[in-house]
Amino acid sequence: MNTRKNRRPWVLVGAFLVLAALACNAPGAAIPTQVPAAIPPTPTASQVGEASPTPPSLPAATATPVPDVSGPGGCTLNATYVADVTVPDNTVFAPGKAFTKTWRMRNSGTCTWKTGTQLVFLSGNPMGGPTAAGIPSVVPDSNTDVSVDLVAPSTPGTYRSTWQLQSPDGVRFGSQVYVQIIVPEPVTATPTSTATPTITPTKESAPPDLVITNLVVDTSDPRQGVLLHIMATLRNQGGRPAEDFHWAWRICVQQDCEYVEAPGAFTLQPGEEVVAQMGYLFEGWATYTTEAWVDSREQTTESNEANNTRQLVVPVKPGLPDLVISAIAFNPDPPVEGQDTIVEVTIRNKGPAPTGAFTIEWWASVGAPTPACEWALAGGLVGGGTMTLGCTYVYPSWYSDITTRAIADVKGDIAESDETNNFLDRNTPVKQP
Repeated sequence: MNTRKNRRPWVLVGAFLVLAALACNAPGAAIPTQVPAAIPPTPTASQVGEASPTPPSLPAATATPVPDVSGPGGCTLNATYVADVTVPDNTVFAPGKAFTKTWRMRNSGTCTWKTGTQLVFLSGNPMGGPTAAGIPSVVPDSNTDVSVDLVAPSTPGTYRSTWQLQSPDGVRFGSQVYVQIIVPEPVTATPTSTATPTITPTKESAPPDLVITNLVVDTSDPRQGVLLHIMATLRNQGGRPAEDFHWAWRICVQQDCEYVEAPGAFTLQPGEEVVAQMGYLFEGWATYTTEAWVDSREQTTESNEANNTRQLVVPVKPGLPDLVISAIAFNPDPPVEGQDTIVEVTIRNKGPAPTGAFTIEWWASVGAPTPACEWALAGGLVGGGTMTLGCTYVYPSWYSDITTRAIADVKGDIAESDETNNFLDRNTPVKQP
């Protein structure tokens, strides 16, 4: 074993901080209109993933912190991934095989998750599952197990299905979790011959030799402020087992650039390899020369101690904005027929980059031809910024229940990291005087 003082890894305890908010621009004045309104058809998003031609062994969900989301009464909504209870990543299922995926999650916010909170499908392959699965009420700092019933696709490939919690008001929050499975190629019968004898390592066998045969990231579009995963193929090309070793990665190759050790230890038999992963969030954007190191604790005696590292150039692009509607509020709540109602719409830029000008609309009811209130934000929103806009509206009649909606970036002026989360619905009665 060698001693590399400049390569002492530090254990990855949490994820890295999101890029600080960029320079801000003052928002323009809101211009409300007063037309009784209805809503256009609900936006939809493609939710079916394609089978990967080369299984990339994408990573398990991580405990990377995500921003809090404002909840009712000033509390915060958040959820943290704890563990995969069933179906570890890259579990192999026969075509059409039914299975249940269970994640353990913790309420890391200050709001209780109310009855009606759901785990909703976000992206990837739905695997025959529901669009949403209900979860029980969970108080802050408590864990719960969340399950969905799925079916393995019929075509061979690697499939991934991503999910996230959503409040009864339609607000998505907390860590995104996913399941990744492999549907294998059908077995082809081949002529048999004399069985190949099993090679048992002996004292005369060569020592283990750990190398990294491949190093990639799990996205073709690395972005500032967007979580990605570093994926390393670790192989033992020696003649004896390598037991309980670790690997690490660093963002640069300079002498003072520290390694971050990936979670977990590995054991590889001679000729065996494994694809390991760790999550990372680039706080800046540039072209980074990164480096991975297998046997990062230098506890394995190898036949070659000089081939444990591999470099990867990662061109990280500037981050994008991500506009979401955080809340729709009424005063009085619920509204009253024939009386002034103050409507407040809270808009948030979850991304690290500022937006340009965009428009927000609030629709008083489903089916009306025009929005009831409209705001033009000439200055946009800074990365991580939040703004609450208000207008006054009078409902001309009472309703036992009515659906209202707020939409951000109505005209599609802003290029965002997620174009599917720009609207929020809220159901409310309108009372009689």
